[in-house]
Amino acid sequence: MSSSVVVVPSAPLLLPEYTGRQDVGADLRARCVDAIRAATDADGTDRVVLVVATDREQRGTRPPLGQRVGRHLAGLAGVGVDGMVVVAWDAPTAECRALGRHLSARPAATLVVVADGSARRGEKAPGHLDERAAAVDESIVSALRAADADALLALDPAVCADLLAQGRAPLQVAASVMAARGGLTCEALDVSDPYGVLYVVARLTPPITAP
Repeated sequence: MSSSVVVVPSAPLLLPEYTGRQDVGADLRARCVDAIRAATDADGTDRVVLVVATDREQRGTRPPLGQRVGRHLAGLAGVGVDGMVVVAWDAPTAECRALGRHLSARPAATLVVVADGSARRGEKAPGHLDERAAAVDESIVSALRAADADALLALDPAVCADLLAQGRAPLQVAASVMAARGGLTCEALDVSDPYGVLYVVARLTPPITAP
């Protein structure tokens, strides 16, 4: 049995503590919440499992940014968090595969993968411009559009680290689950990069089975 996979960004602007007088994250937040609601409705559940990365730099004792964003979006969508996979942001692909296989052995659940693409898409991006960013980001977007687990698993951890693509590891954990369960198609995909960081909101769903 398969269940939906939702990909949302780990953008700080999705959290209330980073919202100023003008809520610049409102539209992106709404798209994330809509994707989670649509996926859980299709799966017939009110619970999700989050897949998030550790922060590149641990600051204080707060949970990773991805965890905080995922929990907040799940709450706004009116669903509970039934589990959490936290993978090191620089985990090797083999470790991501293993985590995904372990997760796929559990009862199928809607996955919410909190993952950004590169953060080096322009001169004003957090990591400044890297000419490789566009091609790597296109690989991520194309893989999600095609629900291509192998393409996600082929992402190079070293190159992604150079490009500050902190979502690579969570995406590869999810890809391992996708490979084990199979049968997903991309129902919705939204791409933006307002601050030189690739934000993707995607919803991958299993085929509808007759009752």
